[in-house]
Amino acid sequence: MKCKMIASLGPSMNSLDLIVNAVLEGVSGFRINFTHGNETLWSRYVDYVRKAEKAAEKYIALIGDLTGPSIRLGELDKPLELKRGDVAYFVSGIKGSSEKKEIPLPLREVFEKLEVGDIIVMDDGKVRLRVTDISRSRIEVVALTDAVIKSRKAMVVTNKEFDLPPLTQKDMKNIEFSIEKDLDYIALSYVRRASDVLMLRNVLKRKGHEDIGVIAKIETRSAIKNLEEIIEVSDAILVARGDLGMNFGLEEIPSLQRYIVRKALEVGKPVIIATQLLESMLENPVPTRAEVVDITMAVSEGADALMLTGETAVGRYPLEAIRWLRRIIEFAEREFEVPRPRKPKNLRQRYAKGVTELAEDLEAKLVIFSKHGNTARLVSLLRPKSEFYVGSPSTKVLRLLSILWGANPLFVEADRYEEGVAKTYEVLKHEGILKLGELVVLTYGLRGDEQVIRIKRVEP
Repeated sequence: MKCKMIASLGPSMNSLDLIVNAVLEGVSGFRINFTHGNETLWSRYVDYVRKAEKAAEKYIALIGDLTGPSIRLGELDKPLELKRGDVAYFVSGIKGSSEKKEIPLPLREVFEKLEVGDIIVMDDGKVRLRVTDISRSRIEVVALTDAVIKSRKAMVVTNKEFDLPPLTQKDMKNIEFSIEKDLDYIALSYVRRASDVLMLRNVLKRKGHEDIGVIAKIETRSAIKNLEEIIEVSDAILVARGDLGMNFGLEEIPSLQRYIVRKALEVGKPVIIATQLLESMLENPVPTRAEVVDITMAVSEGADALMLTGETAVGRYPLEAIRWLRRIIEFAEREFEVPRPRKPKNLRQRYAKGVTELAEDLEAKLVIFSKHGNTARLVSLLRPKSEFYVGSPSTKVLRLLSILWGANPLFVEADRYEEGVAKTYEVLKHEGILKLGELVVLTYGLRGDEQVIRIKRVEP
């Protein structure tokens, strides 16, 4: 399986046994959603994942997903149930009343900018409200759908964006936690422009942790408009289909997904697709036919990884969802060839292309030793038909590479590149991954003006 799987942690995926089993089923990364829970809970998740990593002898990426500058409701005393046509009211503040049909909106600046006719969307589009009247103390809305409105839900105002800071105080605390617990990636929510990503990068740089990867979540209209500049300054891109579906018409999502994936691969950055891949498996043990088609299309478009969200975080069948995702990915990979970059742009890309094509022409496995993972990233981008393995002395690099398309990371203790590529070969041979008589292409990529490529037949 070359397209990787990422699972979200939560009440349904909250024990060491479950997480070990998820890794054994092929999960390469786990997401911690900082919108829910607290540091005690998140610390337990980190501990479980690192223990599972050792138990399964695999390298696993941990992703901290920042809440970001979303517009969220305050606290309701209980869920508010509305029927289509029912009237409710937004009130400014942190607490509301379901009995009075008062929905709390803590951000006063948002409250003040709502206008009659605005459409408010929540819960991945399941809840739609129209603003019908505005007074100083409250805003009247009418339900366009049957709806259940719950505390702290994110909301979007269709065709309207608010000038909120890219990082909130809560985000800053969550970044500190991510650094303290040695998370591998931080996902930045509600990105609008490249400067939002650079702000997070500067925070990590000031704290001496530039090695943490930055994932830009594409979910706003501004992000689509500024997509190329955002991709350029990010380590990876995440197609956040839930909020995209609240900012755009649902019929636009497939073409937007293809566009984002294509642009990410053109620029040369990994891309993850998330949200509602197996939504029906929140309640059911098997997926729908439409979900199988959706996942197949995501694989055929060339995504590096597919991320399960609610399916594993709160669903009734978390392991079954993972098994089905793997089953669909594996079948799709046998049936479809994924798109590959057309032309390399620089010497490093040309080198990676040459090594990849050499391994493919020889029908050989490709073995890379890399201290920083750069050559491995370029090879992954080329979507090689050959299996490729990456040895590195850096656990951080191996975890970062674990969610890249086709990459098989393994730890190799070596200071020198020549020593490293030789040790990587020996480890793979010892583990039986390299079979007697097979051809292997070995390299450690570009290093200054020197490059080494070796072709070797596996011998006893």
